Amino acid sequence: MNFSRVQPFQKPMSFPLRALLLGVALSSGATGCQPEQDSGREEATRTGEHSLRVANSLTTQALALNAITTNPSASAMLIGGGLQNMFYPLGGSYASLQRQLLDTDAQQLMSYLVSCALDASSQVPWVDPTSGTPRTWKGKLGLCPEWKTGAPSPECKNRVSACLLARNNALGRRVELSLRGEDPSRPGLFALEGVTLPVEYDPVTDAPVPSYTACSTPSTVTTRDCGWKGDGIGRCVPGQLVRLGAGARAPDQCGTGAVLGSASGAPMMLRACEGITGCDDGSARRLAHGVGSCSTNQPSMTFTCPASGVFSVMSQAANSTQTGAVSVQEETGTPAGTAYPLSEAEVFSVREGAYFGNIFEPSALGATVYVDDTGKIHGKQQVIRGSVYRKMYSCQAAGWSDAAAYAANRLCALPSSGSNCAAIPTGTCVNPTAPTYPSSRCALSDGPVVDGDMDFEKCRDSTTGAMWNEPITVFLHDACALMSKAPESCRMNGQK
Repeated sequence: MNFSRVQPFQKPMSFPLRALLLGVALSSGATGCQPEQDSGREEATRTGEHSLRVANSLTTQALALNAITTNPSASAMLIGGGLQNMFYPLGGSYASLQRQLLDTDAQQLMSYLVSCALDASSQVPWVDPTSGTPRTWKGKLGLCPEWKTGAPSPECKNRVSACLLARNNALGRRVELSLRGEDPSRPGLFALEGVTLPVEYDPVTDAPVPSYTACSTPSTVTTRDCGWKGDGIGRCVPGQLVRLGAGARAPDQCGTGAVLGSASGAPMMLRACEGITGCDDGSARRLAHGVGSCSTNQPSMTFTCPASGVFSVMSQAANSTQTGAVSVQEETGTPAGTAYPLSEAEVFSVREGAYFGNIFEPSALGATVYVDDTGKIHGKQQVIRGSVYRKMYSCQAAGWSDAAAYAANRLCALPSSGSNCAAIPTGTCVNPTAPTYPSSRCALSDGPVVDGDMDFEKCRDSTTGAMWNEPITVFLHDACALMSKAPESCRMNGQK
């Protein structure tokens, strides 16, 4: 499906720096027993401007049938207090809730729930019931920070519900999203990045790109695949020459070209990759490498714009033991039409739709999954026609060629039969030709808190017509990123 692409902000905007993820040491009654941090990088928070740039890889099956949110008693317990002390130490009044983690889908669900609800300075300890290993779930987005120590408000539950639904897909594929919405009490919560950094995970394997890892030993090998950091993402006209630099002329214009960009500190290197993800030196996506260009000690690159029209740039010091900084500049006024660096709104310009409702409603479940006193898991093999959550909803941006097919693939673990779904599709969020309810499910196509971010607001469900004031709108870089292949439903108005 080709979703409608919205016009991004024309100028980058500046926002506060995102907080670094902090480690929290937690102790129990057992001497020396502390939860260890999970080794996975899925929810790692990178330093940068505050925004809701996240990955989508929560499987629909885990969201729709898990022993916590599709367990009425566990769900009621979960929303009855603070997350901080629910899963560690073991035993006490939360023993039955802790037992539900024998369901690995419940573990995955909780990882995403904590990531949505708490901010990057917060962690929730838990114990893996199969190995007895203490672990932690890490906060990230901070949509409901109050849930760390107390019960969530209705607004909090709705925002976390929308976040969980937005971050699920049937394939469990890691796809970068831009989440947009509003919280009038915290106007900066959904601020967009003025400069968005390259993704650090391989788009084919979903594995971390090795070049982003720290170098284990000192190195001056310029083609090394460690120690790199993302600098930015750019666009260009496919087939045209792109020139970028950080203190040097382009390598094919040493005698005539202008010096592009600047660098400070140690001599620096640049690497360009196709797409929005960084790459290793031997990757087929690597476009160019720049070091010591035109008899200087600073880098520049010339490469042919790839077919996708999108590239990303990485940088690091030529000597891994040294540090420096770059200000990369593109050559302008050429047939390549190069624009660099791009903002979050420019990179994620495909408006998919909005998600809203409340997952945490024990009385509104179409299925029950639970772990009994003996550790046996019940209810995982159920096939439920339609949505398991009877108060979760989605709407689509206008222009889908087959909205029903896309919604089924996006929301259902069994899309061919429309079963084991995580929400009820309600139709078009805002219909340009009929912008009022019920032809349009949402009253606003761009909420007022962050002007120009094109978030749907004040959305009505299809069950009672109730209005939900905490929707989250999803923007993608690639309209078909969440599909196993490019079907008809990845087109808009019948066009590719």
